[in-house]
Amino acid sequence: MAITDKFRYSDLDFNFAKSATKDVARKFDNNAIKQALRNVVLTNFYERPFRPSLGANLVSRLFDQPSPGMISEIRSEVRDAITTFEPRITLRQIIVEYNDVNQELKVEIEYSFLDNDDAIEITLERVR
Repeated sequence: MAITDKFRYSDLDFNFAKSATKDVARKFDNNAIKQALRNVVLTNFYERPFRPSLGANLVSRLFDQPSPGMISEIRSEVRDAITTFEPRITLRQIIVEYNDVNQELKVEIEYSFLDNDDAIEITLERVR
């Protein structure tokens, strides 16, 4: 039985770690979903050739002035990107927080995949 028979989804490990077979390692099921979510959210518009609308444009928002309206727009953009480009999950909740002291933007995405609830946290901070 091949390893792909046990898992529903797989993807390349973007850290390019080597597997036991000296090949590029793969991520399966929930780990593949987490990696895909992180990639969708961290991709800016026009960053990928021939797919200008892919992504949530989150990095470009890091230098905007924080306000309740900006937080709402980020939540909406992340929700739109995930529902459009990651149909394998059921989105539960998106929590967006901006910390003025550390100047960091934190996005927590709660989702359901194959009847298992999970969450991923993405933190972006300005580098001085």
